[in-house]
Formats: sequence, C-alpha cells, structure tokens
Amino acid sequence: MNIFLKYSFWIILNCHIYHSQLSREYELRIKEAGSDLVNPFRCEINKGEEILWRKDDNEVIFIGNTMISQDTRIRVKNDTSTDRSLSIRYLKSSDEGRYRCINRKTQAIISDYRLKLKAKPEISIHSGDKVNVLEYGTTRLWCNATGIPQPTVTWYAMEVTNQQEEVLRDIGIRGNMLGIQNVSRFCATKFQCRATNNYKENKAAVHNITLNVKFLPDVKIKIRLNEGNFKIMSSFTGDRADKVELVCDVLANPLTTVTWYRNEVKIGRYSPGETKPKRNDKESNNYVYELSNIQINRREPRFLSFPLKFTLDAKYTFSRYRCIVMNELGSVEDSVNAVPKQN
Repeated sequence: MNIFLKYSFWIILNCHIYHSQLSREYELRIKEAGSDLVNPFRCEINKGEEILWRKDDNEVIFIGNTMISQDTRIRVKNDTSTDRSLSIRYLKSSDEGRYRCINRKTQAIISDYRLKLKAKPEISIHSGDKVNVLEYGTTRLWCNATGIPQPTVTWYAMEVTNQQEEVLRDIGIRGNMLGIQNVSRFCATKFQCRATNNYKENKAAVHNITLNVKFLPDVKIKIRLNEGNFKIMSSFTGDRADKVELVCDVLANPLTTVTWYRNEVKIGRYSPGETKPKRNDKESNNYVYELSNIQINRREPRFLSFPLKFTLDAKYTFSRYRCIVMNELGSVEDSVNAVPKQN
C-alpha cells in the first residue's frame, strides 16, 4: 500500500483593511474550565494614571477606579496606586477572549492577553463513514479535529490476525488527512482517525471510515468429472453418462449478476440478495442442468462460487460453457469446452 500524507489549506481573505488594536501581539493563556486564573493578567501603571480593562472590542470591565462588570468572579486589583491586575475565579467558556489593559488618556495598550479554555478533542467534520474509490485510483480520507490544545490526529487500519481477530494497527501517519495512491482491492478495510490532546483523562475522539474499493470481476471456472478433484483447464473430454460439475468462482465489488450459458443459450443466473439461482425454463433443454446453491465466504464477502451440475448425455451437452459476471464497472467471462472422447 502506497500511503502518503498531505495536509494543506488555503485561506482567502476578502475584507476592508482598518486599524485595530487587536493586531498587536498578545500573551496566550490556556486554562481549564472550572479553575481559577491563578496568575492574574498583569497591568502595571505609573502613579496617577487611569486605565480601562476591555474584553474583546465590546465589553468594558473596569474604568478609572470603577468596576463596570457585574460578574462577581472578576476582580481588578485597586488597593495600590500602580497595580491593576485582573483575576477571574471559576473560569467558564464565556470568559474566552482578548483582555487588554489600556491607558485611558493615551489609549496605549499596557498589557494584552488572549484567554483560551482547554477543550476535549472532537471530530465533527470528516470525509464520511464510507468512501468509495475505483481500484488503482487515488483517494483521501480526512478528519478535522478541534480542541484546545490542538489535537494530534493518528491514523489506524483494521487488520485480521492469523487467529481471525480484528485489530487496529498504527500505520504511522499523523495529520488530518490520509492519502492513498494506486489503491488496490487489498486496501479495502476500516480506517480510524484518533484525535488526542492530553485534556483531562486524555480520552481520544475517534471516527471510523470504511474504504470501499470497486473493481472489475475476477472470474475462473474449475471443473470436476465424476466427483474427482477440481481442475482448471480451458477444455475437457468426457464420455456419455459422465457427471460434470463446473464451478464459477467470482471475486468482484460490487457483485451484481452471475450467469451461466451454454454457447449463447442462457442456463440460469444469480444476483446477490436472491435466495437461490434462477434457471431459464424458457429453454426446454435446460432441464438437464442443476443450479446448485451459491457458496459464499463469510471472511470475504466479495467472493462467491456458482456451481453448475449436469450429466454428459445428449449431443448438445458437449458445448462451450460460459460464466459471465457483470457489475457497474463492466462484464468479464470465463469459458470451458466440453469435448466428446474419440473412440
């Protein structure tokens, strides 16, 4: 599997340019919700200066020597002539934002802080629960993870052990996007993106994505005479009264229709979801053919076997037998010739 990681983004900004005090650098504080702002937002001033504390651009907290905010959790130090530090108890999500201490007279920014609260990782936007791709094509699986601190996304793939147990294996890819080139049918599995950011119990946010690889059918006919061993060959010879079993082995995704023909005459067909094969009873000679129950592989749902049983008897039974398999990508067939023995 050729896997590559590519994570890129574009930001398109279309706006009027204006002067904003928010454009300057700030000190970032990241805290947990429910905790106190142990180290307050500092604001050192000269004696006699007046300041105002502003949150974002629209909320005045403190001005001059007066507390404007009615939130009792917020306190501005006012018992000295040179310290107007701001503290907050029991932080909550609405406290997030930009806090600036500003000289009231000159409007100069004395201190500038950005408060963020830690948040558990979440994956709310992703490439879907199931992604379809054609064999040998290219696909991208992605998970946009949010949280504070910014989560790390790790990719896993489902594998089946020798004991037929499913296990998730770290495939060594980090980032929001997983790219796969030249996708083969063997890449079809369940992938998992797992986002972590060391928040509280370090619980990960996970999302499973099933990669569904579509491909043309593989078709092969195997032959058995008189209940002997199965063989693969393009023709076989037989005598009258020989018992023949032809089995059409199919691997395809998606599976749609499997049909047996004698030359150009339809014998019968099977489509997934049907309880049993259907014989073409419009052709009178088809009564000699037995369409056995479909054989499936529970470990490989893309595989089935369609047996056809008959006895070499009438002249028309010595013919070319064709198994044609169709799906949305096209049709594929295999054939075998039944030839009478020369006495």
